[in-house]
Amino acid sequence: MSDSAEALARAVLRKNLGIRKGESVVIETWPHTLEYARAFVAETRRLGAVPTLLYEDESAWWDAVDAKNLASFAKLSKAEKAAVGKADVYVHFFGPADQVRLNSLTEPVRNKAFAFNEEWYDTAQKGGLRGTRMSIGVMQDVYAENFGTTGPALREKLLKAGSVDARKMAQKGAKLQKAIEKGSEIRIRHSNGTDLTFHLKGAHARADTGIIDAAAKKRRYGLLSNNPTGLLMVGVDQASAIGTIVGNRAVYDGMVAKRFAGADWTFEAGKLAKRGFDEGAKEFEAAFAKGGKGREELSYFSIGLNPEGKESAPAEDTEEGAVLISVGNNTFAGGTNKAKMRGYAMIAGADVEVDGKPIISGGRIR
Repeated sequence: MSDSAEALARAVLRKNLGIRKGESVVIETWPHTLEYARAFVAETRRLGAVPTLLYEDESAWWDAVDAKNLASFAKLSKAEKAAVGKADVYVHFFGPADQVRLNSLTEPVRNKAFAFNEEWYDTAQKGGLRGTRMSIGVMQDVYAENFGTTGPALREKLLKAGSVDARKMAQKGAKLQKAIEKGSEIRIRHSNGTDLTFHLKGAHARADTGIIDAAAKKRRYGLLSNNPTGLLMVGVDQASAIGTIVGNRAVYDGMVAKRFAGADWTFEAGKLAKRGFDEGAKEFEAAFAKGGKGREELSYFSIGLNPEGKESAPAEDTEEGAVLISVGNNTFAGGTNKAKMRGYAMIAGADVEVDGKPIISGGRIR
């Protein structure tokens, strides 16, 4: 196994998830992630914990999907349900490897193929499980091309970003969270023309750094973190934004790899009055047209905490000091905006102030 895989396993199991001697650790893998899964099994044993490896075969999975034999995907087997319910820790490597083919399936077929998901979370939450989802599992060579890079290059970035000490990111996040939740106004400026100000009234923040605490376990889906991660996530319901943001980082909407780059947005009287993109304008406008009430309101922003997060798609928003701005729905962040869409713009290297006090200078967290 590679040194990078071993470093990733050490960081996730020792520092992020805090594996303890005697704990039961389930590691779910596909053929393309076996190299990493082996490292996690070995590290689990070094820590005195007990690993169980679950293997999903790619060819057998696709055979069932192609034959429309999806009944067995409707629920967990008794054996897997018992494993999930009794495990202390769960490490999930995403699959199948062929994400391009997966995304070509119709929505009804995809829903049936992962119909067990809600039962999985019900079982895991009831048992008090904690764990992580490993994004490196989706970045195979063909799919990585959608993110403007090669598979090996992107996987190396994900390995480095995923190995960052969660505790150090949490310290940065806590400091920023305190300033934002106590503040009344935030201003973001950059020499590229960005000068955006908005209110923080009603803002509620939480850090996602890979540490699963009691509060995370209580949230639906919060018992599994993403890897890599490193974000301060902020929902805000009364932002009243004014000014302009000119994006200098690409943003990818979910795992379907829709690319949005060169965002140029202007807010007037709290609403998105002007908007443009170098890439992704057609997709944004199609979603915006159907977005409904709240689609033009700035309702969410995040600040990256990960020093290795730059251009590490699908976790590009974790780049340390980078600010992602979103209009539309923010219910995922505990907000009240129920618009039927979200749109994104992201800027790195900016200066950020809360009530006139710098919290980020030139993209570096103070």
